[in-house]
Amino acid sequence: MALFGKNKEAEKLAKEAEAKAAEVKAAAAERIANLEAKAAEIKAKADAEAKIAEIKAKYAEEKAEVEAKVSKMAQVAEAKAAEAKEAVEAKAAEVKEAVEEKAEEAKEAVEKKAVETKKAVEEKAGEAKKAVEAKAAEVKKADKAESKYTLKIDGIWGEKTTRTTQHILGVKEDGILGPETTKAIQKKVGATADGDWGPLTTKAMQKFLGVKEDGIKGPETVKAWQTWCNKKL
Repeated sequence: MALFGKNKEAEKLAKEAEAKAAEVKAAAAERIANLEAKAAEIKAKADAEAKIAEIKAKYAEEKAEVEAKVSKMAQVAEAKAAEAKEAVEAKAAEVKEAVEEKAEEAKEAVEKKAVETKKAVEEKAGEAKKAVEAKAAEVKKADKAESKYTLKIDGIWGEKTTRTTQHILGVKEDGILGPETTKAIQKKVGATADGDWGPLTTKAMQKFLGVKEDGIKGPETVKAWQTWCNKKL
C-alpha cells in the first residue's frame, strides 16, 4: 500500500516534471525564436549597412572618376581656349596690320585726291572769278552804255534821241539829225533813203512802229520810236 502511494506521487512528480520541461522547452523555443528574429533583424541591418557602404564606395569611386574626367576636360578646354586665344590674337594682329596698311594707303589716296581736287577747285574758282569779272565788266559796260543811251519816253525828239538812234544804226554819233542819220533811219523803216525827212519818211516810220500813219512826227510817233530804241540797246 505504501509502495502504491509512492508510485502515485512519483507519477505526479513525473507529470509535473514533464509539464515543467514542456513549459521550459516552450519558453526556450520562444526565446530561440526571438533570438533568431533578432539575429535576422541584426543581419538585415548589417546587410543594409554593408549595402549602403557598398553604394557609398561605388558613389565615391564614380565621383572620383567624374571629377577626374571633369578635371581632364577642364584642362583640355583651357588648352583649347589658350590656343584659340593665341589664334585670335594672331589674326587680330594680322587684321590690324592690314587695316593700318589700308588706312595709310587710303590716307595717301585721300590726301592726293584732296590736293588734286583743291588744285582743280582753285583752277575752276580762278576761271569762275575771271568769268564773273568779265561778266561784271560786260554788265558794267552795258549799264554804262544803257545809262548813256537810254531814252526818256517823253515824245520829244532831241539831241539824245538822235544820238541813241545813231548809236543803234551805226552812224556817226554827233546828235545832229542830218542827211546821213536820216538815210539810216529811212533804210531801217523802209522809206526812200534820200536823206530828206518828209511826210513819207514819217509814214514809213509809223508803219514800222505800228502806230497811226498820219505823216506827222508828233509825240506819239516819237514815243514809239524812243521805246523801240530802248529795246534795241
